[in-house]
Parts: sequence; C-alpha cells; structure tokens
Amino acid sequence: MRLQPYRKKVLPKVLSLLNEAEAGSHEFIPYGEESLQAELKGASPVLLATDDQDHIAGFGYLSRQWYGEIVTLHVRPGPGQWEAGDLLLSVLEPRNQTGELSTLADTFDHERLGFFLERGYRSDSSLYQMTADLDHRRRRRRLPVGCTIGSLRTDEEEAFIQVANTAYTAERLRPGILAQWQAQDPDFSTDWVHVARCDGQLVATVVARSDREYNEYFHANRGYLGPAATLPSYRGKGLSQALTVRAMDFLRERGMGTVCLYTWEGNQSAVRLTTNLGFRVAHEWKILSKKIRR
Repeated sequence: MRLQPYRKKVLPKVLSLLNEAEAGSHEFIPYGEESLQAELKGASPVLLATDDQDHIAGFGYLSRQWYGEIVTLHVRPGPGQWEAGDLLLSVLEPRNQTGELSTLADTFDHERLGFFLERGYRSDSSLYQMTADLDHRRRRRRLPVGCTIGSLRTDEEEAFIQVANTAYTAERLRPGILAQWQAQDPDFSTDWVHVARCDGQLVATVVARSDREYNEYFHANRGYLGPAATLPSYRGKGLSQALTVRAMDFLRERGMGTVCLYTWEGNQSAVRLTTNLGFRVAHEWKILSKKIRR
C-alpha cells in the first residue's frame, strides 16, 4: 500500500470508490463528476492510497469549514479496508494547519467510529438532522415593538451577509451567495430569505430553500431551512422563532410536505426552539476531534 497525489485523470476511479464506500449511508445520493469536483475544491492535500496492483483503495483530504479544519476519509469496503485509512491519516494529520482536526461519523457506522476513537479522536458533540411535518400552520408569537418580519429586498444582500457572519462570528456567507442559490434552483429568489428588521435595521434572518437534490433523487417534496442568525444584541426577543415559523409556512404554501434543518447538539437554544415547533431528530452524526501536535 502506498500514497500518491490525486490527479484529475483518475477522477472516474475515485468517483466509483466514493459511491461504493458510501452506498447505504443516510440519505446518500450518488456523486457525479461535477459534485465530486465541487467537494474537492479547496481541499488540500488530496491523497490516494493504492494497493500493489495500483488499484485505488481509498482517498482522503483536508479541508476548511467555518467551524474548523476537517479530515475526510473514504475507503473501499472489504477486508483490511482501514489499512488504507491508517496510511492516509498518518500523512494527512501532520499537514494540518490549525493544531486540531475534526471529522463526522454516522452514529450507526461503528467501524468508522471505532477507527477514529482508537486513533485518539474524542467525541465532542453531535450534528443533528431535524425534520418536521408541514401539515398545518404554526402559531406566530407577537414581535417586540419596532420590529417587523418580511422578505429580503434585492438591495440588502450585503446587510444579509453581515448579519449571518456576525451572528456566527465566522465567514458563513460571501458576496454572490444569492446568485449561487438561484443558479442551483431557478425558483429561488429573495422572497425565500426571511428577515427581521428592528427600527429599520436588518437584525435576523432565516433562509428557506427547496431540498432540491434530495427531492429529485428520492421523488420527495421536502424543504430546507438554513440556521437562524440573529445579531447578539437582539437575541431573546423571539425573532428566530417568528422567522422560522414564517419560513415553514412559506414552504408549506409552496406544496412542500416536510422540512429539514441541521444544528449542533451544543446549540441548545436552537434545539429547544425547533423542538417546540415540531421538529424531531431524524439522524445524528458524531463530531470527533483530535489535538494534533505540530
């Protein structure tokens, strides 16, 4: 078993391995070449583990998300599959830039969980997929004096991005995100971005979207909600709840029967809010982290 750098010419083989390795995982939608290239964009390094016959046994890479540096491994199922994982991890870990790496593992994937736990990763928290039925309208609570809710105006993209990034103290969104979402879904417009304004200032937002890829593959009609973002000085006023209800009703009016969102176990305010609105945990991934000596 040896390592070599990823080259675009082997993309079809890497694509085949990825789809074989992840088949059967929760709501897995097979990758195409375009979606795989999008996932690898910005990842560095991307390494392949090959066997004595030069067959690809696995690949892995480092990437950066707003919440930290991530290590991702995909290994071909079968006897000795984690030999490739060990080789990849032994080279990827020392190349981290932040001193800490994280990865996600399905709570039902005991082999992957065991692999990372045995190599010094610890379970810090969980990522929840939460879903709710859109079979009725939710009751909206009264807004504070001076506050209103509505849709984003076409000239407010900069303010919208600033609210999201300030609320999460990280660069969650970048200029051009609205055009990007519309390119992915022609039905999307600023009407789908729900905002709260207090004394004329945009202070909170929730984005509603069609869960388009899921719907097309599974022949469903599910909506998706991005995380509620509220400026720190306006929290505790019920704005996130009001916006989430408005977004749920908006999706229901467009014929969607269910809605999903993702949130961290540690974000207890979001878990409470969504649970009170009828959301339930549909799936859970463990967040595993490790301090890396550099």
